[in-house]
Amino acid sequence: MSELNGPVIVVDDNAKATQSLLATFQSVGRECLSAKNLDNLQNICTDPLNQPIILTSQTIKDQSFDDQFISSLCDDYLVVVALDDQSSGKEAHYFRLGASDILESNSAKHDIASMFIRLSKLASVRGRQRKYAERLQSINSKLQQSIKLLEHDQKAGLEIQKNLMPEGPLRCGDIEIAHSMAPSLYLSGDCVGYQFVLGRYLLFYFVDVSGHGASSAFVTVLLHFIAGRIIRRHAREKQYDALALAPEGLVESINQQLLNTELDKHLTIVAGSLDTETRRLRYVVGAHQPSPILIVDGDAQYLPGKGKPAGIFKDATWAVEEIQLPEKFALVLLSDGVFELLPGKDLIDKETRLLRYLSNRSVSVKSLKKGLFIEGIKDLQDDVSVLLLTGGS
Repeated sequence: MSELNGPVIVVDDNAKATQSLLATFQSVGRECLSAKNLDNLQNICTDPLNQPIILTSQTIKDQSFDDQFISSLCDDYLVVVALDDQSSGKEAHYFRLGASDILESNSAKHDIASMFIRLSKLASVRGRQRKYAERLQSINSKLQQSIKLLEHDQKAGLEIQKNLMPEGPLRCGDIEIAHSMAPSLYLSGDCVGYQFVLGRYLLFYFVDVSGHGASSAFVTVLLHFIAGRIIRRHAREKQYDALALAPEGLVESINQQLLNTELDKHLTIVAGSLDTETRRLRYVVGAHQPSPILIVDGDAQYLPGKGKPAGIFKDATWAVEEIQLPEKFALVLLSDGVFELLPGKDLIDKETRLLRYLSNRSVSVKSLKKGLFIEGIKDLQDDVSVLLLTGGS
């Protein structure tokens, strides 16, 4: 229990009444001061938490203190209301306003001594509360600074992601590729990349990194760097043979570099290469759902292909699938966030609904977003991304 610091201060402009109270407190060994009004009080009181302030009921009347003012005063000071005979019965009222204690006109010396013991305990509690409040304010201030720093980091990350994304749609002859991304958070864990190389090959990848937020988004930056470096080398050295075999070895390279980072991140992926002259499509699927969807003559079907996610298994390999595309086709890649937007009891039901929706419809990025309500939902549960590759249009 803390000791009350400093003298007791009596607020009363009645000299006679003040002297009587001062004598009462001095009789129990308390040093006392008097203040005629609140201005004097603020100059005299050096420790509001531990210095009792005696406010007489007569002062309350004379200076017309309303309940709101008294309550505010009790928040700032250790206030004791000294009641006269006319104010008897108002004890509960002043306690409700926040008074620390009540001193009645007929209080005996031992009652006054007990009052100071109670005030000491209350001062100790208030002191702990004040320290806790100051500590909480300090923590909150640091938290606000951290949030501002995080917002700045996210804005910077968003700009990096935007700059790394393809400036779609891109077109080569009658082949066109475009994309759309709707992140659930400020940054996205989805990653899309595509590029026409040497005027013949279209290389593309569609990735969903595990988790959400900044850490997943930064992995997408790493992926753009890995894929971009490989593509630039093929283009610079005109490696037609390597491009004809793409995306062979790409996911293995991404897998190894992810494991080397030790970020505890994995990803699902669809990576592909389209020879625009022969319309031969080669692609790899690494645990991505939904599977790539090929639409030909109004019929939508999932393409075959499966494999492990990248970033988990050290010696994993991924098989390259190969199909011949017709003159007119549409290839749709969607991130698994689309399942959150589809009605259905289970995954199989949703996959079936998705094929039904895509069949017998004109397919464009705009129509996909509209039909799947991607633009109509503000708080997405997961990132929703679309990649659309069309030919013959």
